[in-house]
Amino acid sequence: MTEATKTLAQLKKASKLTRLAFHKNGPKSYKRGQGALLNALLANDGTTQRELVKTMGMDRSDLKGIVKKAERNGYVTIEDCDAKHTYAVKLTDEGRKVAEKRVAANDKTAESILDCLSADEVAQLNALTEKLILSCKDKGINGKKKGRKAHSCHCC
Repeated sequence: MTEATKTLAQLKKASKLTRLAFHKNGPKSYKRGQGALLNALLANDGTTQRELVKTMGMDRSDLKGIVKKAERNGYVTIEDCDAKHTYAVKLTDEGRKVAEKRVAANDKTAESILDCLSADEVAQLNALTEKLILSCKDKGINGKKKGRKAHSCHCC
């Protein structure tokens, strides 16, 4: 095993453990599903379904199911728009409270994970991971969906 392979294996392990920490201590479905919807709406409340499709990176049918479930749970309301075949999604007071609680849990978990590093080390980590991300993107690995499958970066 080369040094590069060992280093990236360590990075992969740290990434997995970080995800597990967020799952244990923070929001359970922050990247997909209702958590992602609430997070997107917290940043841009009252956005249209078409804008949410772009923001969340999913197809309309998947989004529609998530929005309907969030509406049943009392987190959002669905309102008609002037544009044909589209609607706006707005947070309810309960939805905003849940979204803000999720953000706070996310922030607390992130701070807990990184509290073993100094501010300089966090800055170095950010710079190094950004370099790895740009390197992957330069190699044509961008993580954006094409069709129904997402490309993942196994090299970084």
